[in-house]
Amino acid sequence: MGTLRQMDVFGYALNAERDGMNFYLKAARKFKGEEFLKDVFSRLAKEEAKHMETFIGLRAKMEGKDIGECFRIPEVDEYLESIIQEGLFPKGENATKRLEKIKSVGEACAMAMQTEKNSILLYSELSKLTKDKEQKKILEKITKEEKAHLVMVRGLRADFDPMYAALKFGRFF
Repeated sequence: MGTLRQMDVFGYALNAERDGMNFYLKAARKFKGEEFLKDVFSRLAKEEAKHMETFIGLRAKMEGKDIGECFRIPEVDEYLESIIQEGLFPKGENATKRLEKIKSVGEACAMAMQTEKNSILLYSELSKLTKDKEQKKILEKITKEEKAHLVMVRGLRADFDPMYAALKFGRFF
């Protein structure tokens, strides 16, 4: 937990959103032959860019403050720290490296879903820990938006991954 006390939480969130934006931009280019996919991934990239702007603003407001002034540090547990230490992308890899290995839309969506879930966990926990009402409201809003991303990507995955659709929704093509 000592490392979390030193950590710039909003800097971490900013980097995570940048990774998400880059992933979605690269996915839009990778699957450019499918205009619908390009549009969906581009829209998700724009939303992650908006989250980046939000975290830049929150980070600026926090400038010069100790993290303990903004968050209830005693309540930070190993669960939250593990999310931060592992990164939002599985295995801590960046978007470029992960996307190079991906061959299908279904695989890209599976990775995006995991990343969105990790974002939801992180931001919902941070919203519980913040002492600042404005930060809490912003973190709750971003959490809600990340949940919408998860639902969108889940539906997209079902459209492009018949096995996933069959297992999760009972849909057979």
